[in-house]
Amino acid sequence: MATLKAVIRKDKMKTDKTWNVLIRLTHARQVRYISTTMYVTKKDLTSRYEIKNQMILDKCTDLIREYRKRISPLNLELNDIPIDNIVRLLKLKDTDEQGISFTAFFADWCARNSRLKGLANYHTAFNALCRFFQRREISCSDITANTLRRFEESLSGRMRSVSSYTSTIVRLFNAARDYYNDEDNGIILIRHSLRKYKPPRQNIARKRSLTLEQIRAIFALPTSGLIYKGRPCARDIALDCFKLSFCLLGMNAVDMYEVAEYDGESICYYRAKTRDRRADRARMEVRVPEMVRGLLEKYKGRSHVFNFSEVFTIRNFRGALTRGIKQVGKEIGLPDLQFYAARHTMATLAANEAGIDRWTVNLMLNHTDSALRVTELYIRRDFRPINDANARLLEYVFGKNDKNDGKE
Repeated sequence: MATLKAVIRKDKMKTDKTWNVLIRLTHARQVRYISTTMYVTKKDLTSRYEIKNQMILDKCTDLIREYRKRISPLNLELNDIPIDNIVRLLKLKDTDEQGISFTAFFADWCARNSRLKGLANYHTAFNALCRFFQRREISCSDITANTLRRFEESLSGRMRSVSSYTSTIVRLFNAARDYYNDEDNGIILIRHSLRKYKPPRQNIARKRSLTLEQIRAIFALPTSGLIYKGRPCARDIALDCFKLSFCLLGMNAVDMYEVAEYDGESICYYRAKTRDRRADRARMEVRVPEMVRGLLEKYKGRSHVFNFSEVFTIRNFRGALTRGIKQVGKEIGLPDLQFYAARHTMATLAANEAGIDRWTVNLMLNHTDSALRVTELYIRRDFRPINDANARLLEYVFGKNDKNDGKE
């Protein structure tokens, strides 16, 4: 049984010596306070700090009456509904989804997921949606399948943005439905879904993968030897890291930045992109090929395998790689070269030219097969097959002379 009462909290006096009037909700021995737009002063309270101003009490009575109307259909005597779900219902300006602000939900979601990797990408997608609507305030009822199709059309010609932005908005909308709806107890505040809309998928391999000749051309480039602020210039760092990524099974920049385990033969790390979503924390063991061992010595860190975290923030490191790899690309006639091309090219050449089966390539990328997730819980991971496959790939690309140790 839920009870509602207008109160103030004595210890929450404002600097102007007023108190905000609250509606106290008590349910299942739990208490929550819902703010109102009303404020009282000491003269509006009794000596026990109870509200005595009749005008305020009348307004609170009307508000509580409306809250009880919203609660009544929930049958709280029979249904075990969490108190926070009830609060969400009561806080809505309207009882239909027209009153649910997607903008406000997005701000709250970002606050609750402030440590999420790639949070900036969510802001970028949301800002693009605001430009599409030509306003910042968007309600959940605005996000429909037809709307997203028009949003998709407005991004025509920007395939990466079309895929990324629409997928992000769908993900956020589904999060809003999960947040506001409680199907088990019949609370459906956002009634429509996006089941009829499928975000387009980008053919990233076609855009990012390089040919055998192009990857060889990159590896043939010497470093310039230029020093900037006591460290190699961005172009040289990007070139070296690109070589490392290709030879270390497509290792990402953030993982190079963070990796701290190296036993002299193999690097062990937990892939940042998926470690929070996998039971094995996306563990990866990569045998370091002879041809890049010199680069590990060149960039040797004190507490990490590489010294990147000692001289860069992660944002500045990524920025240096982006700037530097553009310069590398221009030197071989690829002005749009991206650092991630190393990972895509490794997988593409392994599967299409080096004769490595796709199941092994899947493991080299540290991806998982959803059909085998349960089985994988029972089998200890053996990294030898993917490292043997990597040796086959490097032999195919560079020949049997694997003695280029990264030193010019």
